[in-house]
Parts: sequence; structure tokens; C-alpha cells
Amino acid sequence: MPLGITAKRSGDAIELTLSDGTAEERLRVDALELAEALARLEAPGYPTMDPEELEDEPDDVPNYTTATARLIEPEGLLTLRKVRVPGPDLLEFTTPAGSVYEFEWRAALDYLRPLLPR
Repeated sequence: MPLGITAKRSGDAIELTLSDGTAEERLRVDALELAEALARLEAPGYPTMDPEELEDEPDDVPNYTTATARLIEPEGLLTLRKVRVPGPDLLEFTTPAGSVYEFEWRAALDYLRPLLPR
């Protein structure tokens, strides 16, 4: 399990607990929505943001792909990003509260995959 993320399946939902060591957020998301969002992040040809498209950012800003999943609790959108950086790619979650949590992509995906619908 990647440090800072725990998840369990509860019916059709996944209960996520995200932590950065100082703060913790609990989220409920429909399992199918989360599976589809993660699949979009890996889909070939899915739009990515090139560094040149980011305003007021240096040219070496990492490239990333973004998808969203509607949360059950708290209400709102969970934004997921696959951030391509030198070294292992990252999976980034941004919660409706504006908190950002980052995890190593492969470890987080391997941890979440058994909980997702096939």
C-alpha cells in the first residue's frame, strides 16, 4: 500500500482516505467512476497539457493528463492527474477542499486496481 492512501470497497463505492502526514481526508466515490477516470488517464490520445500551454509557468513544467470523478461524499469533483516527470510518474488527487495528494503512479494503481470493477 502506498504511504498516504487507504481504500476499501463498500458496495458500489470506494472509500478513500488520503493523508499527507499532517491532514487527512475521507472520500466516497462510485467505484465505476473512479475506474473510468483512471482508465482515461492511461488512454492513448487522451488530451494532455503541454508545458507551453500553461500560462506563467516555466518551460520545464511536467506534462500531465487530467480526469475527474464525481464524489458521493463530500459532494463535488475529485480531480485526478497522471503527472509525467523524470523518474516515476505520479498520481495526483485534488479534492473539493483544494487539497492535493501525490502518490507514485504504479504503486497507487496497483493498490487500487483490485478494488475497481473489471
